[in-house]
Amino acid sequence: IEEAEVEYKKIRAEAFPTLELVLNIRTGPKSVMSVAVYPSKESADSNLPARKEYQDRLSANIKDSFYHEGEVSYFFQPKANRS
Repeated sequence: IEEAEVEYKKIRAEAFPTLELVLNIRTGPKSVMSVAVYPSKESADSNLPARKEYQDRLSANIKDSFYHEGEVSYFFQPKANRS
C-alpha cells in the first residue's frame, strides 16, 4: 500500500490531469479503496489508459482491482476553520 501511494503521488498530476478529487481510504492492512471524481464521464474515460499503466507497474502487489461508475449525487465538505 505504501509503495502504491508513493508512486501515485509522483504520477497523479501528469497521469490524471482532469481529476478533481481523490480519496484513498485504507480498508485494511493490505487494501485501499480509492474514490476519484472527474468533471465528466468522458474525462474519466480519458484517464483509463493511465490507470491501467499505473496498475501494470504495481501488478506484483495487486491481487484484485475493479471500478464502478456513477454520478456524485451528494457531496459535503465543511469550510476550513481559518483562524
